[in-house]
Amino acid sequence: MSAVLSLRPAAPADLPAVRDLLTETWHATYDAIHGAAKVAEVTAAWHSVEALERSLHAPGAVFLVAERDGVLVGTSLAAPDGEGGACLRRLYVRPGAQGTGVGRCLLDATLAPFREVPAWLEVEPGNARAVAFYERHGFAREPGQGACGGRDDLSAIRMTRRPRADLVLRPVRDDDAQDLYGLLTLCFADYPGCFTDPHGDLPDLRAPATAIARKPGGAYWVVEDARGRVGACVAVDVPEPGTAELHRLYVRPDLRRRGLAERLTRLAEDHAAAVGARCLVLWSDTRFTDAHRLYERLGYVRGPRSRDLGDVSNSVEYFFEKAIG
Repeated sequence: MSAVLSLRPAAPADLPAVRDLLTETWHATYDAIHGAAKVAEVTAAWHSVEALERSLHAPGAVFLVAERDGVLVGTSLAAPDGEGGACLRRLYVRPGAQGTGVGRCLLDATLAPFREVPAWLEVEPGNARAVAFYERHGFAREPGQGACGGRDDLSAIRMTRRPRADLVLRPVRDDDAQDLYGLLTLCFADYPGCFTDPHGDLPDLRAPATAIARKPGGAYWVVEDARGRVGACVAVDVPEPGTAELHRLYVRPDLRRRGLAERLTRLAEDHAAAVGARCLVLWSDTRFTDAHRLYERLGYVRGPRSRDLGDVSNSVEYFFEKAIG
């Protein structure tokens, strides 16, 4: 498939093709959950050309289409909800184009005008792939379950993403040491037997900016919240020519499910590539299974090697590697 993707506002002439895309995608996604007959009924009501035309003219709405080489591959719709927020009413990608970045591009472009307000959506709880996609991009599930689009025969969970203006990315400072120690302590608490010991196995936390400055190609960033506390971090250096190493990727529990870990990993990858690295490696504790899933989703491959650190936590680490250039 061509890598050329273009996004633009939907036009009246697009509506029949948008209807066909939505019909195809709904059947591919929901036939196994609701049955083909109900899916056909819903799409006929919700995705008719007439219904789509009403969306096209809704006040404040952002109605986009995504094309590759002139072929429609995705569509999205968001609009003000009348309560100070925005509702992502629709985001669908043609089955053959899923997993190629179309959904992420549509999501970012559609919600860009609403970045300063909460954004929410409804999703079928059985659509695990969609739920995981929205969680990766900062949406969190609200408690309970309700009717989708006002239909009692369709269930939905609500997911909300809060504005991120309260978070600031910046280079690490030496005076972040205490915050970083607290951050790691909170993260390690999720795993029995993991402890923080800055005087033994975490000496770089005593003066993190000074420590990273001594390493070839070193860079270290933190994410600071509205209260000035460090809530996430990542570091990278280049221990040997062509090979960079990822360190200290942590996100405070209350800031998770906002896509921070992925964004920080991408930041480290970009830095590594910019200083000439062709691959990025990392070591991760065998107990950090959530982190392993993130790394593997981002293209890291776990190798056969492991190492025993002999530290206070009795840590054994797996080796991961990813080509970046």
